[in-house]
Amino acid sequence: MVTLVGVAYRGKIALDDITVEFKVESLESSSGMGFGVREVVTLKGQISESERVRLERASNFCPVGQAMSKGSIEFEDEVRWSSGETAPASPMPDDLRPLAGNIPDIPEGTVSGMYLLDTKEHDESGAMTSEGEAKISIRCGNLTRPSRWIVLGGHSTDGMVPGPFPLAHSGWLSSTVATLSRLLPFGAQGPDGLTVELFMPASPGGVASSQANAAEGVVGYRQVQRRITVPGTSSEIPLSTIQAALLRDPMSITYKNGGVLLSHEVVVG
Repeated sequence: MVTLVGVAYRGKIALDDITVEFKVESLESSSGMGFGVREVVTLKGQISESERVRLERASNFCPVGQAMSKGSIEFEDEVRWSSGETAPASPMPDDLRPLAGNIPDIPEGTVSGMYLLDTKEHDESGAMTSEGEAKISIRCGNLTRPSRWIVLGGHSTDGMVPGPFPLAHSGWLSSTVATLSRLLPFGAQGPDGLTVELFMPASPGGVASSQANAAEGVVGYRQVQRRITVPGTSSEIPLSTIQAALLRDPMSITYKNGGVLLSHEVVVG
């Protein structure tokens, strides 16, 4: 969303407002990802067909979107045990060894994004300095009742709201922790002490460069380091078992292979 606001501003496109709707569907697939997403972007303003096509391309190649749809994230894993042992977990083995336990199906749901127009920031000359914020409403089912969350994110004054990548990575971290906590043989102590950390350097050229790449349909590959700390020793929880669990994590599969989008539509409303 904020990528399109930035592309429209730099391309002098009269984008007055924007909303984004995602529908998350549970899927059975050979990749093991377990879900897919249908996306509808609605643009508002006096927008020509050529401008709509340019914004559609930018939507397809926004930095966070391409991480999950085009596999633009290249990541390396390191495992640490609380005993002090460390080992690289990349590259992953090709075979998927059997594990006890299973991970639950990803619930179907919706994600709605509404752009907050009055959060766009400008300098004294009137030039835009930050694209502003979006209000994200998340809905899905759980075991007892529907669940709902509201999240704020975007490009704003430092410290005001999290950026798009930190929000996306928080989902990746949560997915990794949930998968490992269900599939690793922790024993009586349980998963206490299990942590997952991500590090991704800033994009060369910053936001302006990333948005220019999106507008031109260029995939921007990014390097990410993931550190997994597990309780116990490498003999109690072997590296091969941790790798087998990571190969089953839905979000890790998404970041590695892309292909999460089932459909993508950009319309002028």
